[in-house]
Amino acid sequence: RCSCALAMAAVFAVTWILAAGLSHSGSRLGLFSATHTGSRLGPLSAAGPSETTGQPRYVPHRERPTSSALPDETFAVINSAKRANMNWRGVPMLKSPFDAMALIEVLREQRPATVIELGALAGGSALFIADQLQALSVAPSHVFSFDITIERLHPNALRAQLSRNLSFFPADVRNLGAVLSDEFMARLGRPLLVLEDAHVNVRGVLEWFDAHLREGDYIVIEDTVDPAKAEAVRDFLASQPEGRYAVDAHLCDYCGPNMSWNP
Repeated sequence: RCSCALAMAAVFAVTWILAAGLSHSGSRLGLFSATHTGSRLGPLSAAGPSETTGQPRYVPHRERPTSSALPDETFAVINSAKRANMNWRGVPMLKSPFDAMALIEVLREQRPATVIELGALAGGSALFIADQLQALSVAPSHVFSFDITIERLHPNALRAQLSRNLSFFPADVRNLGAVLSDEFMARLGRPLLVLEDAHVNVRGVLEWFDAHLREGDYIVIEDTVDPAKAEAVRDFLASQPEGRYAVDAHLCDYCGPNMSWNP
């Protein structure tokens, strides 16, 4: 178990950070895993070392270790407690405390004008992000959260749409273009942070957003402790040109080596 951050001509995060190298257009992307998170960065050589390990901050995905400093037994205990208790303002939020801390750091560093979350569930994660952006004085900013149905949203999350930088919509991640048109994506405020937490069509989602990410954007892939999701990420990265994506080791190891639900 581990988490990874990739930097590319874009970056991915939650399961943590993927940072990409040169894209076809010459921009850089990153991926931050805890979910996997990615963002678009400048030249990787310009990035400093990880504050946690002192090693290079952005490294190729194949060079990341797969082990975690979090023992399996401890992981199981925390995972059970997370599902039972983790919430934001009374709304269930199925993020580990490690991933929540790393996500706050992504928001602080990248200051995204737009966040797109796939997998709203009860709405706690989107509400958490919207509140953090306000606390960090990131304005203007807006969080768009999607799920196959919005019937599971908590009343507190639904009410928050009336007064906060937050919107929920139904969407099928197998057909993102039906909701997120090219025109909509082109008009979004940047930087853009994408969080993939839908667990459906993972590689298809990565390929779809790969065409829409710009320099300075991030994409996060959550819960890569799921072997199927981890395999989808590996397959996607294997299909990309050498150097297009890299892992943000600082955020992947934010609380310790691969201490995340997003290896």
